[in-house]
Amino acid sequence: MSSIRRYLVTMLIAMLTLTSFMAALHSYRESISRADQLFDDDLQMLAASLLPSFTKVATGPELADDKLGSVVQIWRGNTLLYRSANAPAQKIQAPEGYSEQNFSGQRWRTYLQLVPAAVSAQSVQSTDRMQGTDSMQSTDAATTAAQTVPLTVLVAQPLKQRQQLAEEVVLASIYPVVLSLPLQALLIWLAVSKGLSPLLKFAEQLSGKKADDLTPVQLSQVPAELSQVLGTTNQLLAKLSDAFAREKRFASDVAHELRTPLSVLQVNLHNAISQWQQAGVADPQGLMPALQDGVQRMSQLIEQIMLLNRTNPEHFKAKLQNMDLAALCREVIAELYPQILQKNQQVELCGASYVPLMADTFALRLMLVNLLGNAIKYTPAHGEIKLTLATEQKLIKLTLEDSGPGIDPKEYQRVFDRFYRVGGDRHQSGQPGSGLGLAIVKEIVALHAGSLTLGPSGFASGLKITVELPQ
Repeated sequence: MSSIRRYLVTMLIAMLTLTSFMAALHSYRESISRADQLFDDDLQMLAASLLPSFTKVATGPELADDKLGSVVQIWRGNTLLYRSANAPAQKIQAPEGYSEQNFSGQRWRTYLQLVPAAVSAQSVQSTDRMQGTDSMQSTDAATTAAQTVPLTVLVAQPLKQRQQLAEEVVLASIYPVVLSLPLQALLIWLAVSKGLSPLLKFAEQLSGKKADDLTPVQLSQVPAELSQVLGTTNQLLAKLSDAFAREKRFASDVAHELRTPLSVLQVNLHNAISQWQQAGVADPQGLMPALQDGVQRMSQLIEQIMLLNRTNPEHFKAKLQNMDLAALCREVIAELYPQILQKNQQVELCGASYVPLMADTFALRLMLVNLLGNAIKYTPAHGEIKLTLATEQKLIKLTLEDSGPGIDPKEYQRVFDRFYRVGGDRHQSGQPGSGLGLAIVKEIVALHAGSLTLGPSGFASGLKITVELPQ
């Protein structure tokens, strides 16, 4: 079963993760590009800062500590004026400007600046004046050389170190975003749970309602999205309450309006038959007994409908109490024994003599009366009926078998439908019935959270009904 909260949280976290990843990827690329530009600017600035230092051919500046291990070479023509400690002795061949070159066993980012002879000569002269040159002869020689030979300044940085340093800087800014994802997921979960809390409370109230509780659902805070659902649900509960009230009134009216007239009709019919017999009036077509059977059948039908209404799980509150199912079986057999004796049937009660059970005594008595009554009705004369009680793993198993005609397995599920009879009114046994007996039994078993199954009996023919009730 799908969960709205799980779906929302999953989708929000997925979208947050995706957007964070895309933003981090874009930031990574832009930051790397920006870092490369900054490193290139540093190379150019380093080259520019070295130019004024070379007023003498044989001396050069001292470079500050550099994490990247920059390489510096300064040439005047083919004469090496200066090189850093990690620079090769031979001249590095590179084009003017920025490029990437291989030397010293690795890849380098190089910047070569070519200073024209006139510019380098002015730089040398201005430097000599600032230092107060004593020997005009040396100055003239240097100036002459500077005027004829350009100055080449080459600085380089290893690409591997540049990339590592750039990635460290970029990842240091991205790590907080990545590490905050679990916290963001938790906050999303809390926010979604808070937003869905009215819906969860609504579901708890509905699931906590009993079968006969049709009062409106009340929520302290109802969001706009839930207000229509709440209103519709309360309207439905109100309609159900009205429908059940009408059904109860109908059952009460049936009891009052039909029971009494049928009882009066039975009495008057019995008196009429007695008077006709005393007067010697003949009934060659046997109409009066048929009329008596019809009235009796109608009375039984009304009683069954009333009992079915009382055992409906939506209306009936089971009054559970400690009882002895074996003793109740013996009482019901004794109650129905006149019918058993009339058909010369053999009834056997097997199993334990004491079977404790928490159940509603009235409901189980009604169940046994219907089950045993059906067995007596449909089992032919001199037939056999066997009732067995057993306890298996906290379950009480009641089995009723008869030697009657039985039921086709295809009809096992249909016989629990209300007013359904196998063969209709033309049942092969010729016994009248309303088709409500097994429907009532099914309702009672459901009231006690039990199970009801049908199958062939252990006799040559017949039906076996098995009822399992939790102990």
